[in-house]
Amino acid sequence: MKIHSVALIATVVTGIVGSLVPSYAQADTSLNVLYSNAYVNKELMDEIKSSFEANHPGVEIKYDVVKNYTEMTQLMLRSALTGSLPDVGFQGLSFVRLMAERDLAVPISNLVSDQSYLDTAGYSPSALRMATVGDESYGIPFEISIPTIYYNADLVRQAGVDLEEFPEDWDGIIDLAKKIQAPSGGVYFDYLPTGNWTYIALVQSLGGSMMSPDDSELLFGAKEGRQAFDILYAIGQSGMKDMTRDQAKQAFVGGSLGILITSSSDITLYTDQVAGRFDLKVAPFPVADDVGTLPAGGNAAMVHTRDPEKQQLAWEFVKFTTSPEMQTLMATKTAYMPVSETAINDDDLLGQFYDERPNLLVPVKQLPIVTGWFSFPGENSMEITKVIEDKLRDVIILQKDPNAVMDAMVSEVSELLPK
Repeated sequence: MKIHSVALIATVVTGIVGSLVPSYAQADTSLNVLYSNAYVNKELMDEIKSSFEANHPGVEIKYDVVKNYTEMTQLMLRSALTGSLPDVGFQGLSFVRLMAERDLAVPISNLVSDQSYLDTAGYSPSALRMATVGDESYGIPFEISIPTIYYNADLVRQAGVDLEEFPEDWDGIIDLAKKIQAPSGGVYFDYLPTGNWTYIALVQSLGGSMMSPDDSELLFGAKEGRQAFDILYAIGQSGMKDMTRDQAKQAFVGGSLGILITSSSDITLYTDQVAGRFDLKVAPFPVADDVGTLPAGGNAAMVHTRDPEKQQLAWEFVKFTTSPEMQTLMATKTAYMPVSETAINDDDLLGQFYDERPNLLVPVKQLPIVTGWFSFPGENSMEITKVIEDKLRDVIILQKDPNAVMDAMVSEVSELLPK
């Protein structure tokens, strides 16, 4: 597929969306929109702004940009005190719970006059679960990622493994890692992302949960959490080097690391950095049949304004950014996954695009099992994250016995939860 020009996409959106929304020419309305330029492409956002304003005469999109989701959250908390919340924010999925608990986001149910819209808008059924807290959804995901497996196909072939038989489970991947001869090792599991994301993914992929749905019970100390520790310990035993995540990423694109397990959001970046020096392939993160899920990284478009009239315009902007046409634009400019099934399946949008880019299609195929990002309740959630991070390192660098580490982790996390 030829990637649509912005002009063509804008034309399509004009026909589909423009006729459905009122003109705001008389109101001279503006929307203040907050996003992080560390995760959201500025060129993409500028093109969305131009398209939205063209379809909504009289409306002006004003962007505020911060460095990362943590800085965004700090700004949101300050803004709540001064009554200066943005109208819309592209909030990190790891902070959705905080937004909901602090009453900083408007539930989708308050914005949708006809609930059938959500069933007919073309979203993946999993999309509306990704920004849910309790029984309420607080946003529509804009761009998402999941943990995925990158591998140097040249090193895998040299290890005697046919690419058509690349292992689909952790035992096979760890066995392969032992066979790969590379200066930086056979495998690196990125265990240090924000919020213990990849460890949570391991637990969920095995069918487990970090806590019970009502937050009354810790569950990661059960079978699946311990199995996740066993996997990390086995990865350490396979020869994983004690590197920083940046060192590991540099080693992989440099051709000296066989397998890298990290976010799918870097597929395009690594492909560009490898520049054909070796054959880069992507494989799905192993998931237990019928019970396994994966937590989404990325962000969701959320409405924050408390002004009822502004809320409706803000909701129009959220719908616009998550429409099939804008999701197509987003996916062709980044390696993030779209949440629009319509865009994914339509040959005039992303269908042929993914056919020609099989690495990008790998995580997209796992979209049906993607859930929201788990966050611990209470004021100590950041401290809990650090406790778990330290315990993960003890396991993966073979510092301590996995079962002993798990027992200590359950005890320490329990002390930090709300009483």
